Amino acid sequence: MCGIAGIVGKHDESVLRQRITRMNNAMRHRGPDGEGCFAQDGVGLGHVRLSIIDLSDAGKQPMSNEDASLWISVNGEIYNFQELRSDLKKRGHTFRSGSDSEVIVHLYEEYGEAFPQYLDGMFAIALWDSKAKKLMLVRDRFGMKPLYYTHQKDSFVFASELTALMASGLAEETYDDLAIYGYMALGYTPAPKSIYKHVMKVMPAECVVFDGKSIRNWRYWYPERVDVPHRYGDAVEALQGLVEESVSKHLVSDVPIASFLSGGVDSSLISALAIQHQPLNTVCAAFPGSDVDESSVALDVAKHIGSHHHTIALNMEHKSLYKQATTFLDEPFADSSAMPTYAVCEAGRKIAKVMLSGDGGDEVFAGYTGRYRVAALKSSVPKPAWIASMLRQLQPWRSGQRRSLPEMLDMASLDEAERYICERQITTAEQRLSLFGKQQFEQGEAWLQEIAKHALRLCQFTHPVHRALWMDLSTSLSDDMLTKVDRMSMAHGLEVRIPLLDHHLVAFALSLPSKWLVSARAIEGKRILRDVTAPLLPDGILQRPKQGFVVPLNHWLEKGLKDVWKEVDISLFEHVMHSEALAETWHKPSQYPRQDIYAMLTLGHWMQQHRIEN
Repeated sequence: MCGIAGIVGKHDESVLRQRITRMNNAMRHRGPDGEGCFAQDGVGLGHVRLSIIDLSDAGKQPMSNEDASLWISVNGEIYNFQELRSDLKKRGHTFRSGSDSEVIVHLYEEYGEAFPQYLDGMFAIALWDSKAKKLMLVRDRFGMKPLYYTHQKDSFVFASELTALMASGLAEETYDDLAIYGYMALGYTPAPKSIYKHVMKVMPAECVVFDGKSIRNWRYWYPERVDVPHRYGDAVEALQGLVEESVSKHLVSDVPIASFLSGGVDSSLISALAIQHQPLNTVCAAFPGSDVDESSVALDVAKHIGSHHHTIALNMEHKSLYKQATTFLDEPFADSSAMPTYAVCEAGRKIAKVMLSGDGGDEVFAGYTGRYRVAALKSSVPKPAWIASMLRQLQPWRSGQRRSLPEMLDMASLDEAERYICERQITTAEQRLSLFGKQQFEQGEAWLQEIAKHALRLCQFTHPVHRALWMDLSTSLSDDMLTKVDRMSMAHGLEVRIPLLDHHLVAFALSLPSKWLVSARAIEGKRILRDVTAPLLPDGILQRPKQGFVVPLNHWLEKGLKDVWKEVDISLFEHVMHSEALAETWHKPSQYPRQDIYAMLTLGHWMQQHRIEN
C-alpha cells in the first residue's frame, strides 16, 4: 500500500522533481517506508512506499520495463500476481523483482490498454508510455484505492489524495458549489466530483488516458450474471469455496497479517477462514461504557477459532479524536464512524502492518436489512403506497406503533433514483432548499438524480434487490465506506484488505435468487452468508442483532464538538449557503442523530483548515 502522484506538462526536470517531492511529502503517512521520483521529458511520477511484498530495493517505485520506455507508480496489491508472472514469463517477459507491481508493466506490453481486466486486487495505477506519449490511470473495480486528477495550467496532475495533488501548485483552490450540495445531501462528495471545481476522481473500474492534449475514459469491468447452483445447499457450498479462495489470496504478503474481529458475521467469517491457512492475530478495539463495545463477543469468537486475540481498550476523547481523524480527510466527509475507525486503525497498526477486514459484506450480501427489505417489498407487494395507507388506519399502526413497515412500503413505491436519495440523505429536501436557495436546489437535486440514473444504466440486473445492491456497490461503497477505511488506515501506514470485495464473489452474489440474500419479511439479511458462517462460530453469535459502528453523535456534539464550530469563520459559508438557514439548523431540535449538524461542522472545520475563499 502506498501513495502515488504525478505531473505531465512542460516543466524542466528540476522543477518536476521539486513539485513531486512536495506531493510525496504531503502523503508521507501513506508510505513511511520510502519514496521515489522519476522525472524526464516533462513527465514526473512520485511514489511513497509501504512495503508489503518484496521488501528489497528491487520493489522500489516508480519502476520501469527493461528499456525504460514504460514507467509505473502503483498503490495497492495485485493478489493474482504470481499466476500473471508465471504466464508472462512463458510469453518471454523478464522480471527483475519479486514485486506484484512489476507484472503491470509486462501486462501492458502484452495487452496494451486492456491490461486492467487481468488484475485481481485493489489498486490505483499510473502508467507512462514514453513511446506513445500518454499517461494511463486505472482504479480497481470497487474504488478501494483513491485517485484524483486535474487538467489545468497546461499540466495534467494526479495523486492518491487531494492534499498531495494541491501540493503540486498546479491546481486552482476553488470549491465546487454543486459538490458541496451533494455533500450536504449525502455526507460525502459524490464521484466523479471532488470538493474542488476542476479536480475529478477516477471512478471505480475506470481507465483515464491523457495523451498530452485530450482525456478519454472508459469502464473496463461490469458485474455480469454468472451460473449459480439451483439448490440452496449447493449454493452455500459454492459460496464457501469462493470466500475461502478469496481469503487465501488476501493472505499473500512478506509481512505478518492480522485481522480485525468485531464479532459480527463478516469479520468473524474472514478471521475463521484465515486461521485455517496460518496462525492469526485478531484485533478488537474495546470502547468501555459506549454503545459500540462488542469486545466480549469478539473474544468469544477468537477463543472458538483459536486466534491470538488482542483487545485494546480505547478512551475516545471525542474532540481530540475528531481533530486527529479529520486531519487525514482531504475533503469534507460527514460519516462520524470515521472517528472510531481512526482509533481502531491506530490500535491495529501496533499489532500488524496488514489487516484483513469484513467490510463490503453488507453491500454484497444485503446486510443493510431495512434498505434491501424495501427492495424486496417492491418486488413482491403490489401497490405498496396504497397498502401503507390502509395499514395506518388499523391498529397497531394507527397509534403510531410499528411505523417501520408503512414507511418502508412508502419507500418501495418510489422510483429507484428518488429512493436512492431518500435512503441516503442526511438532510431533507426542505432543509436543502432553505440552505441553498431555489436555483441551487433545482440544480443539485437534478444532479443527485443523475448520479443514481447513471449507476442504474450500468446495471446488468433486473431484480429490485440486485439493483439496490448494485446502487450501493457503484456509489456509496466507494465514496463513503471505502473512503473512510482508506483514509483512516493510511493515516497510520496500515494496509487494510477486504476479501468480500473480490469481484468473482460479487458477481456470484448478484446472480443468486434475491430471497437467498434478503426477505420482504422482518428478518436479518445476508441469509446465505450467515449459513456459510454458522458452522465456524460459537452457538448464538449469529442470533445477535446487527450492531453498526456508531458513536453517540448527539451527545458528542453537545459535550465538545460544538466547540469546534465556534472556531469556524462563518463568512466562509456565505458564497454557498444562507447564514439564517445555517443558524436555524443548528438550533432545530431532533430525536435522531444530527448528521446534518455534523456535516456542517466538518465542512466548516475543513474550510477553516484550507481557507478556501471564492
